[in-house]
Amino acid sequence: MRRPLIPAAALAGALAGLAAMAGAEEPGPDQLAFSVANMDLSADPAADFYRYSAGGWLDRVARPPEYPAYGIFTIMTERLTRQVAEIAADAARAADTAPKGSPAQIVGDFYTAFMDEDAIDAAGIQPIRAMLDEVAAAGTLQELTRIAARHAAAAGPALLAQAGPGPDPADNSRHAIFVLGQDFGVDRHFREILRLPAGSPQMTAYRRYIRDLLAAAGYDPAEAERIADLSVGIEAQLYSVFLSPAEAKVPANRYGRSSYEAAKAQVPEFDLDLYLDTLGFPRPGTVYMYEPHALEGLAALLQTVPIAALKDYFAFRLIHGYAPFLDSRLRAPALDFEEAMLGARQDRPRRERLYQLFLDRLGHPASQLYVERAYAESTRAELLAMIDRIRAVFRRRIADSPWLSAPTRQEALRKIDQFSCKVGYPDAWIDFGSVEIGPRDPVANILALGRFEMERERGKLAHPPVHDAFNARSTLPIAMNAAYLPVINGFELTAAITQPPAFAPEMDAALKFCRIGAIIGHEMTHGFDFAGRQYDADGNFRDWWTPGDAQAFLAEAQKLVEQADAYEVLPGLHVNGALGVGENMADAGGISLAYEALTEYLAEHPEEDVEIDGLSPARRCFAGWTQFWAMKATAPYLEALVANDGHAPDAYRAVAALQHVDAFYEVFGIEEGDPMWLPPEKRARAW
Repeated sequence: MRRPLIPAAALAGALAGLAAMAGAEEPGPDQLAFSVANMDLSADPAADFYRYSAGGWLDRVARPPEYPAYGIFTIMTERLTRQVAEIAADAARAADTAPKGSPAQIVGDFYTAFMDEDAIDAAGIQPIRAMLDEVAAAGTLQELTRIAARHAAAAGPALLAQAGPGPDPADNSRHAIFVLGQDFGVDRHFREILRLPAGSPQMTAYRRYIRDLLAAAGYDPAEAERIADLSVGIEAQLYSVFLSPAEAKVPANRYGRSSYEAAKAQVPEFDLDLYLDTLGFPRPGTVYMYEPHALEGLAALLQTVPIAALKDYFAFRLIHGYAPFLDSRLRAPALDFEEAMLGARQDRPRRERLYQLFLDRLGHPASQLYVERAYAESTRAELLAMIDRIRAVFRRRIADSPWLSAPTRQEALRKIDQFSCKVGYPDAWIDFGSVEIGPRDPVANILALGRFEMERERGKLAHPPVHDAFNARSTLPIAMNAAYLPVINGFELTAAITQPPAFAPEMDAALKFCRIGAIIGHEMTHGFDFAGRQYDADGNFRDWWTPGDAQAFLAEAQKLVEQADAYEVLPGLHVNGALGVGENMADAGGISLAYEALTEYLAEHPEEDVEIDGLSPARRCFAGWTQFWAMKATAPYLEALVANDGHAPDAYRAVAALQHVDAFYEVFGIEEGDPMWLPPEKRARAW
C-alpha cells in the first residue's frame, strides 16, 4: 500500500529546530532554495529555458573565489561540512565522559588529535619516519612487494597493484578475488592528465606539486626535483594501459575472468602470491581482471625501472598519503596543485577538513552522530512514500512498454519488484568500538582505522557476501549523494542529500517531486541504464535481454550520446556522450518519472493543484528542476569534469533531460523551430 505524503505544515517547525541545533542557517534563494526571484521571467522559456529558470540567480550570485564550481551541491556540502565540524567539536568536549568505543568517544578523540596543530607541526614527518626508513632499507622487489601489501592492509597507498575480495559479479552469493591496478597520487577527478604529454600545463603542475611536497618534507630541492620527474614517469607509464573513463563504464570490460596462474604469468616480476599472503587473502583458482591490462603494464614497468627509483616513488606516495595528518607546511603544495588544476584555491579552516577525512575512514561513527543530531525521522518516512509512488510509475511503464518483448519485460518487472530502496541511514550501524582512537596521534588513529577495515574485509570471507548498507564512501549518510548499487539491485539515498534545498517538508509537491523525487527516479533509472540493465533482479551480471530488445535499447541510448556530443561546454570542448550516457539517461528518466508521479499525486490531492507565485505545479516542477542545476564554474573545472567524469556539467543537465519529456513542450508551448525544441524522433523513450 502506498504511504501518503506527510503534510508539510506539520514538519516545518521540527526541521527548523534541527537545523538550528546543528548551527546551520536555513538556505534561501541565494542558496538555490527555489524562488521566482532566481528566475528571469523576461526570458522566453522556448528560447532559453536555463535563463528563464535561473537567470536571476546567475545574475545576482557570484561564485565564491575559493570554489571551482558553485551550485546546489557545493552549497549543501558547505552547510553540511559546518554541521559535521560542530558535531565533532561537541563530541570532543564530551569524549572524556563518553563510553569508550562509542561514536562520541571515537569521533571526539579523532577530532582532538587532528586539531592539535602545534603538536602536529612540532612532529614534522616523524610519525611516518619508520615507514620511510623501511622503504629506504629494502633491497629487493620482494621486500618492496611485502611493504606495499602491508600498507594496502592498513591506511597507506595501494602501490604497484591492488587485489582483494568482492561479490562475484556472476553470482553475488559468493566471493571472488579481483585484481586491479595501483592507485595514483592524483585522484580520479584528475587522473586523465596522466595521459597528457609530459610538458602539458597539467603534468607540469603535478610534477611541481610532487617537488614542492617533498621539499616541504625536508628533501634537498634537487633531490625533490629528481623524484618528481621519475614519479610522474612511473605513474604515466602505469596509467597508460588503464581503461579510459568511457571504457570503464562498460561492465564487461571490468569482469574478464582469468585463471590465477594466468594472471601471475602476466607479471612474473611481481610476486602475487606474496602480495595476497601478506594481505591475508586466499589464493584463488580464478580472478577478475578489473583493470584488464594493469598487470601487463606493471610487468613492463618492472622490467625497466630500477629498485632505487621504485623506492623513491614509494616515499613520495607515503608522504602524499599521510600529508593531511602531518606538518601543516605540507598543505600548501596541495592547494597550489588544486588551484592550477581547477582555477580556485579552497583552503578550508582546519576543523572543516575533517568532513572529507570522516568520509574516508570514520564514516559510520561520524554519520551516526550526524543522524542523531540533525536528521528528522519524518524525512525518511516521507521519502519512502515518494519512492513507492515513483516506483509504481516505473513499473507501469515497463508493463506497458510497446518495445519490450515478453521475456525481457518479465525479467524487467522482476527487477523493479525486487528493487531495494533505502533512505537516510542504515538499520544497523557498523560497530567501531574495538578501534583504539586516542586524542594525541592522528597518524596512529588513521592506521588503527585502516587495520580495522582490513580485518573486517578478511572476516567477510567466512560467510557469503552481505551488503553493508550506507557504507561506501559515496553512500555514507554524511555523503552528499545518492547511488545505485548493481550488486544489491537498488539504491541508497543518504541523509545528507535529503536536506534543504533538495528537500524540505514545507516544500510544495511540485518541488518535492521534481527535486528529490527526480533524484529518486534518476537512481531507479540507473538500474536500467546503459550499464545497469546488464544486471538482473538478483544483482548478478547477466544478459537477460533478447537481441532485438537490446538493439532497440541501444538505439534509444544513442540519442542521448548524440545530444551530449553536440553540446559545447567551452569553445571547442564538447560533452563526451559515450562517457555520460548512463547519467544522462538517468536524468531523463528521473525527471520524467517524477513528473508523472507528481501529476498522479495532484489528481489525488486537488487542493494542492494550485498556482504559487503565478506558476502552475507543472511550471514549478520543470523550473524547479532547472534551477536545481544552476551552476557557475571555472574553465579548468569544466575541462577536468568532461575528461574524467560521467556526469555532464550542471548547466547541461539543467535542460537536456527536460527535452526528452513531452509534457515539457506542452507546458511551455515550445514548438518546432524554437531553440529548446528537440524533434520527437530524437527524444529517448526507453523508459
